[in-house]
Amino acid sequence: MGAWAVHLKATYLQMRIYILCVILLILLGRLAEFIVSLFIDSSQNTSLSDGNMLILILLLIAIVLPLSYYKRIVYLGASREQYFKALHFVFAVWAAAIALFNSFWFELEAGVLRNYTNTVDLVEAFHWIDFGFAGSFLHQIAFYLMVMALLSMLISGYYHPVGWLLWVLLIAAIPIGMAIPSLRDHVGVFFKALLFNGSLLTGVGFNLLLYFVFVAGGWLFTRGRTH
Repeated sequence: MGAWAVHLKATYLQMRIYILCVILLILLGRLAEFIVSLFIDSSQNTSLSDGNMLILILLLIAIVLPLSYYKRIVYLGASREQYFKALHFVFAVWAAAIALFNSFWFELEAGVLRNYTNTVDLVEAFHWIDFGFAGSFLHQIAFYLMVMALLSMLISGYYHPVGWLLWVLLIAAIPIGMAIPSLRDHVGVFFKALLFNGSLLTGVGFNLLLYFVFVAGGWLFTRGRTH
C-alpha cells in the first residue's frame, strides 16, 4: 500500500496547481454572481452546482497525468505497466472522492442552499439521485472513471496515427449522428443508456464496460510509447 500512497502523493503534487486554479475559478465565479445580484434581480437565473464544477479536476487529471507523469515515472525506472496501474489507481481514488463530495453536496444543496440560489445538479438532472445516496455515488464513480479512461486513452495515443483517428471519429460522431435522421435515434438510445438509465445495475454496468474498453485501448497505446 505504501507504493500506491507514493503515487497518489506524487500525482497530487503535480496536479496541485491545477486543482487550486479550479477551486479559485469557482470562488471567483460565485463572487462575480454575488456582485451582479446586488445590482440586478438574478433570482430566476440557474447555475451549475459548485460540486459539479469540481469534475473539472478529474478531466484535468485525465489529461495532464498521461502526458507529464508518464515521462517522470518511466524515466525514473518504473515500467510502463507500473505506471499504467498507478495511473488508474489515482483515477479511482479521485473519482471516488469527487463522487462522495458531490453526493453530500447535493444533500446540502437540496436541503439548504436552494433556499437562496437556483442551481442544477448533474445527479438530479440525470436522475441518479433516484437510486438513493449509495446508488448515486456508484453511478457517479462509474461515469467519472469511464470519462477519465476515455480521455487518458486519447491523450496516450497522441503519438500514434490510430490515436489521431480516434480523435477525429469522436469529434465527428455526435454532430454527424445528430444530423442524420436514421442515426439520431441510435445516438439518443446510447446517451440514454449511458446517463439516464432507469436501472442502476444496467447504467453502472454499461459505464464500466466502456471503462474497461478504454482502459484496454489506453494500455495498447501506453505499452508502445517511447516518449
